[in-house]
Amino acid sequence: MLPYAQRMDARGDTVTETHAAVRPPAERSEVPTAGGVTESTWLISSDSHIVEPPDLWSTRAPDADRLPRVVSEDDGDWWYIDGRKTMSFLGIQPGMRFDKDPAKLRISGTFAEVSPAAFDPGAYITANECDGVWGTVIYPSEGLVLFSVPSTEVVTEAMRIYNDWIADFCSHDTTRLKGIAMVNVDEPAAAAEELRRCHALGLAGALITVAPPTWLPYRSRELDPFWATASELGMPLSLHTATDRADPKAQPPRLDVQNAPPSLFVTMDYQVRRALADLIFSGVFERHPGLQVGTVEHELGWIPFFLSQLDYTYTDRPARGPEWKRFADPDRLPSEFFRSNCFASFQEDGIGLRLSDLIGVETLMWGSDYPHTESTFPHSREVLARILTGLPEDDAYRIVSANAARLYRFEVPPLEAPAPVSTAPHG
Repeated sequence: MLPYAQRMDARGDTVTETHAAVRPPAERSEVPTAGGVTESTWLISSDSHIVEPPDLWSTRAPDADRLPRVVSEDDGDWWYIDGRKTMSFLGIQPGMRFDKDPAKLRISGTFAEVSPAAFDPGAYITANECDGVWGTVIYPSEGLVLFSVPSTEVVTEAMRIYNDWIADFCSHDTTRLKGIAMVNVDEPAAAAEELRRCHALGLAGALITVAPPTWLPYRSRELDPFWATASELGMPLSLHTATDRADPKAQPPRLDVQNAPPSLFVTMDYQVRRALADLIFSGVFERHPGLQVGTVEHELGWIPFFLSQLDYTYTDRPARGPEWKRFADPDRLPSEFFRSNCFASFQEDGIGLRLSDLIGVETLMWGSDYPHTESTFPHSREVLARILTGLPEDDAYRIVSANAARLYRFEVPPLEAPAPVSTAPHG
């Protein structure tokens, strides 16, 4: 098997390719290291969250009992969607992972325990600024669970209502708060219309399922109108962890956030690898070169091997059916579409950062995951200083600020003084 930076030329000889993102070791040693970047630069978080207020859906659709609603129980407040118990409230212990034994961290609580900075836009900006973060790309919390609800009608309507709410939230300061819409792609034409509506609302991108149902995989040409709309509008699409789509045509598994094996949390990159491979091999990026699709909160370490497998499958494996197609450019490799059309948002992957040259520094962007329990808040600068050690200074700057700023159109001011160690409150 050849490494992904090599391919076979027309004669069968091995040709080594030097990608723009790959810097030879000798050259890297001459470049200033990450050092003070995290203290001298405003950070941009490419993956943060809000915590939805309990009345987000009930006040906007008071008669819709199937939409998300909150029920108070003995161990906390719990969201129910279409009769299914889903999650309790996140945002009850931001920063506490640094101070407490993990066994004492909780997975349920009440909305009264949620920090106001998780749902009030002014307080949100202030809390993140104390953590060194100038701008945030904002995803939902309970909204992620909507993808696991099998009813197309319920999911689409709940997402539409959320999109109106998050657009209003971000209107407090659209230069610093970039909301990500949720779009259900069960019905591609309707999804394209909702994407266009969300763009008009000022939202900066859209979240789609990381694992579509088997009858509508991302290699399906039925989704081309949706991809075309996203490309036309310049709306990046995100494949966030924990957004597997429950099949509306099948009996869904029961969601149980209180009982999940630890193996679940170390294999989450399986779905995103499948989704990205389908997009690349089926020619979606070739047909829609302006489309940007990202992996969010799956971390990075898996990507170099994934890229090598993309290229090896394309160059060395025999075709197995009509879906094995060649790109119009005979010299282009699948891994090159990843670098031109994909981005990778991570939280705390020092191992993956050591492989950044193999991934493509231009694709990488950090996110704090605020205000979730596993967030780097309020110690994001300290965490980044540790995991960026050894990277060239210009690469570190792109990863913690410039790449996300370019993709989501932030205008980041200079940081006028070195940032102090955070004194932001935990809750």
